[in-house]
Amino acid sequence: MKNQSITASRWFYSPTSILVLMMVMGAVISAPVLAKSYSSRSSSSTRFKSTRAYAAPSSGWTRQSYSSKKTSVSSKFGTQYNSTFERQYSQQSAKRAYNALPNSLSSTKPRYFPAADLQRYRSSYANHAWYRQAQNSPNRWHERSQYYQTQAPMAVNGGGHSFGLLSGLFLYSLLNNNASAGQYAYHHQQDPDYQKWRTEANQLAKDNADLKAQLAAMDSVKNNQTATPINPNWLPANVPIAAVMSEEALKSSQADFKICVGSEGGAYYKIAQSLMLPALVEWVNVSPIITQGTPDILAKLASGDCDAGFIQGDAEYDAQQLEVLFTPFLEAAHLACSTSLSITKLSELADNELWIPSRSGSSLSWQRFVALNPAYQRVKLRSAVNYQDAILKATSQHACLFYMAAPHAATIDRLIDREDLRLLAIDDEKLTQSKMYQKRTLSSADYSKAIQAKGVFGDRFVATVVTPALFVMRSNWRATHADSAAKIALALTDLESHYKEAVKQ
Repeated sequence: MKNQSITASRWFYSPTSILVLMMVMGAVISAPVLAKSYSSRSSSSTRFKSTRAYAAPSSGWTRQSYSSKKTSVSSKFGTQYNSTFERQYSQQSAKRAYNALPNSLSSTKPRYFPAADLQRYRSSYANHAWYRQAQNSPNRWHERSQYYQTQAPMAVNGGGHSFGLLSGLFLYSLLNNNASAGQYAYHHQQDPDYQKWRTEANQLAKDNADLKAQLAAMDSVKNNQTATPINPNWLPANVPIAAVMSEEALKSSQADFKICVGSEGGAYYKIAQSLMLPALVEWVNVSPIITQGTPDILAKLASGDCDAGFIQGDAEYDAQQLEVLFTPFLEAAHLACSTSLSITKLSELADNELWIPSRSGSSLSWQRFVALNPAYQRVKLRSAVNYQDAILKATSQHACLFYMAAPHAATIDRLIDREDLRLLAIDDEKLTQSKMYQKRTLSSADYSKAIQAKGVFGDRFVATVVTPALFVMRSNWRATHADSAAKIALALTDLESHYKEAVKQ
């Protein structure tokens, strides 16, 4: 260790290290300058409603370019769902561990649950009186958090935190009150979930004298209750149902909130996963529904397969059925062609093949282009299986491809930056005159291969058009879940600036 420290110290003061530090400092100093090359904050505050296609306001939209930095995506949905509180409790080995616990807790809210777990609990406990009561409790997690901040479970080695419907935290906290523990044991002695807990507690008591004494005291009170009629719903006074129920059962009592997204590698999925899911765990169970794009999303919203979703701003939708909550970011049109073609802009595309996946949001946008400028009917539209297939066809058959996406927020956007493709300019005034699209530029800072820079230090920009992504909620779902819907709408709107950061806008 000593030799390693000496070696590290020598390196730090070496000429090589000084050069490295100067380069890093230069990069840090220049970063704010580079970041200014694109900003879309000015359009974020506008709310949108339409019975047809979205019409963007003319003010606040300026000619700017996209310049981004790489970010990572967190783990997929449904892989973790135990709260910090439960994990720490299950790992504690002495009561002093619990005494220090409240100081490190911000909340007892869980993150999320696999759909299979939710359905299993609903099937098992749908008719239980406590479960039905929890379904009607809008502040369940707050009530649960408040209870456990003041009611310390008895600390045991390896104590479980979930026994079906029942919370292990609650059952072990009962042991601090012999009277309540004994009465609960009497009224719930036939409850299979309680019996599972008691089996564990008896086993742990073999090596825990305090626990053994507490269980004996509980049994003493229980055995004196024989003249009292058994009430399977008995609870000590002033104990909220949310504290009694296990985290899994309580989470499954919440409503599902199915969000239609695009592909798993797209910006819509990323936003729902990294921002919406953790923000909404108190009120709903967020589930992403993978789709083929805006047309598919609109169909699933209409059928009720989704409760909310992202759609492109150039899509037509029914404002009576869907309500726009916010505009998370901008989506840009990308027109890329094989470098073997001697064309540089959209107006030169006539008579060439253009590959777009059918039923995608990009196919919808191309239809809008054709409607705004019928000259594009001359383009030979071809249906690709997916965007990867469109890239393959464009490069191997000397053709072009088209898609709409937030730059560098989707997998396809990174795949398109290749030496055998060139991004073409989209500078048709007929598109922007409709107010459905606005002008922007794509930069060689982001597309170093598909857009050739000018010289060593100069960037090159290619004209394009953008339309905002819209997040919409079904009016029927909002009416059915009015309390949760109001909280969801506020929580998601408050995150508006983070959506743009997530896609590097």
